[in-house]
Amino acid sequence: MIRLTFILIASLALNGCMLTRVSESSHAKEVSELRAVGLSLDEARELATQHGFKCDEYIERNRNVVVNNISRKTDSLECSKSSLELFCPQSRYVVFNADAASGKVYVVGKRIREHTCF
Repeated sequence: MIRLTFILIASLALNGCMLTRVSESSHAKEVSELRAVGLSLDEARELATQHGFKCDEYIERNRNVVVNNISRKTDSLECSKSSLELFCPQSRYVVFNADAASGKVYVVGKRIREHTCF
């Protein structure tokens, strides 16, 4: 009986990694709903924080970013959110790229980093 209970608990623990995961399409929808294009990076940070993201303390200044084969000086801010699993959390990121001259967000990037359980 103890062996069966252990196997059941282990199975639930390993399968629990998928319970709070978000798909690429769901994350894309969540990021697009931020509607951050045209905002300042401080406004984008506040908006992301309201949606549960934790943002980097510092803004990366004057990075060269290539979007649609066009390189431009950009100020970037990265924010992240993790799923609730203890052993194998999924991290979701949103990156706000703002024009260095105007300080306004011109593109919002996103990515997901999966973790393995063991």
